Amino acid sequence: MKKALEVFREVRKEFSSKEKFTAVEVADKLNISRSLASNYLNQLVRSEIMEKDNRRPVHFFYLEERDVFSELIGKDGSMEKIIQQCKASVNYPPNGLPIILKGNSGVGKSMLAKLIYRYAISTQVIKQDAPFVTLNCADYANNPELLSSTLFGYVKGAFTGADNDKTGFLDLADGGYLFLDEVHNLSRENQEKLFLLMDQKRFRRLGEEEKWCSADIRLILATTENIESSLLATFRRRIPLEITLPDYDQRSRKERIQLVYNFFQQESFQVKKDIWVAPQFFQNLLNLNLEGNVGAVQNEIKIACASSFNLYKDQAQILIPNNADKTADNLIKIPYMTATIRESLSNEGIRRKIMAEFIENKTLSQVQMTMELLLKRLKQLHFEKNFLFTDFDLLFSSLKNNVVSPNKFGINFEESQLLELALLIELAKESTYKLDYDNYDNLSRYLNVGNYLLNAADSQDSTTLALDLVLAYLLQTMPLKSKRHALIVMHGKNLASSLAAEVNNLVGDYVFDAFDMPIQVETKEIVARVNDYVIDRDTRDGLLLLVDMGSLEKMYEEIKDNVAGDLLIVNNVSTALGLHIGFALLQNQPMEYYTSIDYSNFNVRPQYFEGLSQIENIVISCMSGEGIAQKIKDIFAAQKSRLPVELITLDFEKLLVLEEQRPNTSFRNTCAIISTSPVSVPGVRCLNLEGIVNGTDNFESLKVVYSEEQLTTITNEIIKLFTIEGASARLRFLNPDMIINEIDTIIREFEERYQIEFKNFIRVNLFLHLSSMIERLLTGDFTTDDGKFTPGVELEKFIQIGEELFAPIKEKYNIEIPTREYEYIYRIVSL
Repeated sequence: MKKALEVFREVRKEFSSKEKFTAVEVADKLNISRSLASNYLNQLVRSEIMEKDNRRPVHFFYLEERDVFSELIGKDGSMEKIIQQCKASVNYPPNGLPIILKGNSGVGKSMLAKLIYRYAISTQVIKQDAPFVTLNCADYANNPELLSSTLFGYVKGAFTGADNDKTGFLDLADGGYLFLDEVHNLSRENQEKLFLLMDQKRFRRLGEEEKWCSADIRLILATTENIESSLLATFRRRIPLEITLPDYDQRSRKERIQLVYNFFQQESFQVKKDIWVAPQFFQNLLNLNLEGNVGAVQNEIKIACASSFNLYKDQAQILIPNNADKTADNLIKIPYMTATIRESLSNEGIRRKIMAEFIENKTLSQVQMTMELLLKRLKQLHFEKNFLFTDFDLLFSSLKNNVVSPNKFGINFEESQLLELALLIELAKESTYKLDYDNYDNLSRYLNVGNYLLNAADSQDSTTLALDLVLAYLLQTMPLKSKRHALIVMHGKNLASSLAAEVNNLVGDYVFDAFDMPIQVETKEIVARVNDYVIDRDTRDGLLLLVDMGSLEKMYEEIKDNVAGDLLIVNNVSTALGLHIGFALLQNQPMEYYTSIDYSNFNVRPQYFEGLSQIENIVISCMSGEGIAQKIKDIFAAQKSRLPVELITLDFEKLLVLEEQRPNTSFRNTCAIISTSPVSVPGVRCLNLEGIVNGTDNFESLKVVYSEEQLTTITNEIIKLFTIEGASARLRFLNPDMIINEIDTIIREFEERYQIEFKNFIRVNLFLHLSSMIERLLTGDFTTDDGKFTPGVELEKFIQIGEELFAPIKEKYNIEIPTREYEYIYRIVSL
């Protein structure tokens, strides 16, 4: 080994700390044979002075390229602060600090001491060949003089039998570390001798009266006892760093899982077999509270494996416990891995590659879009190399045991879905990455389901990324049907939760949230909690609030201003009422549906606020359909408004109804209505798009919301939209040149038949509507309700003419034009 260390010193002169090199390269540099170089390098690897990878040819590199504490379970958890203190004890100038490790038996004090020593070598504060000497003071508890002679050495004649001078452990540890375990067994005299060593780096051997010996030693002490009662105060003061290691049951669940899994993996390597563990046995190991802590848990695992080995020694795997059901499909597999396989996995960084490809620098929606491919990759790795996912089996088992059906969300999870969720949660472990949420106005219900799944996975230490991946999975594979928020509030333990869960399961979707309120609670407390709920959610589609009792008027007044859309409060909630509303929520019925329900059958009294929006808004409506209105909304949305403003597209018929029946309530927060046809609402600026396009009107009234430059851009974009070129550019499927000619022919035939000439605005409006109509009919993106519509005499004649004029297009594109669509065309040409 001495020669190997000499080679190491020469290698350090030839290769930098960042380089990797082969035995051939070392042989060439040092002018020695390849076999000799390989032999020395492998000696250094076995002594943990260097490392090597698993490539061909093998490359060697310096130990300091990896933090030696990286292998410590809990490095980012319960051991994080401890590691920082250990590093401080090594790095503090000029010679580090003495350190004492406290903790019960079996918590890992000896292992940590060895890691401190390795870290000191890796940071070059001590030499690569510096010694690490261990002395267990408990072995000398009843013989302090023998301990003193072993520790300090002695001179000839110091005691009976001392026939020659003899060096002690201090001499052996010179230039390196001395680890004194069970240090509370040191006598007062030996403690005094040691603090002299710490102060002056000198000591006397036993029996020596005058001569001093010197030693440059770094001290690590360890004890299971209370040091205030077992060590001298003068001795304690010379040990500035005290570290207490946690017991096994004080470790986080994630750390205990990793410890148990690693111990099984070590046994798998010993017996050279796969190990299959019953989930309940694994769980029991996580909950052990043994006097020997981590060491005792390891012994329990070793004993269990030894008991099973004899029964399964002729098979490729062993079962733990030995009477486990080998046909069970939820057994946790710990695969047998050689050191080479384990090393290659570590070097390949499969998890890191997956994260880089599918997760890093991605938004939630981007991960959602690639979820199918990500799951395919994870399942392939799991089934082919399931050793990659160390916690998967336990996660999967926990999900299968804890995700129940029915659950409060009304969502049934198949076993295949739970498997996919377990893979995603395991992939995200220990990751600090977080996805950006984009294009999602409301995730509250998905967040509730996601947290339920993480709790079911028994994954209290789950990362933010784990929740993000679960959200992406739910959004992609199990989208909730109901879009409107609804809340049940009842007095009494679990009454609201039980009713909401029952309705959710009967409906088969997450339609209701629930608040369980104490019996003795005032209305203002209910209002405060509901307002907290409202503030965190997007309520532009309205809110339904079902309560068992209380002053509806007071609740209504206190809550309505926080709801962006309509608010409906209904009292005396019951299962029948919950189901009736629940099924309507599932069908995403408009808010008008809930206000038109005959509540007399349910013996309730509703309180309703109606309004398009609770915040400042601009209403956009086009007679030719919401498709054109949406394009105008997009033009406005492209400009960032000075003040919060909601852009609302509204069906023209609904606009006319609201204009006539409820103008004051519906448009109370509306600052402008933009429409292709004239409307009149008291107190609201109504802008006609024809005037905007022709230059007879403008958006001056919106200067409070948008800058003059923005309004100019908006105006230009709308004018561009209402041109043949601008409109054709928005076609997705139809050939613009062809459809322009076809629609132009129809327009000219209408003009000829009615002996009129359409204004330019009407001509472009017709082109926008007809081209959009044909595309929608072709793609099936079209809904109509002709059954509730009876055309008048004039419209009947127009439809007959239209059927004749549109015959070529109907035949060419194989479409039928609904009666309601003819009415829209009739309204446009009648302007």
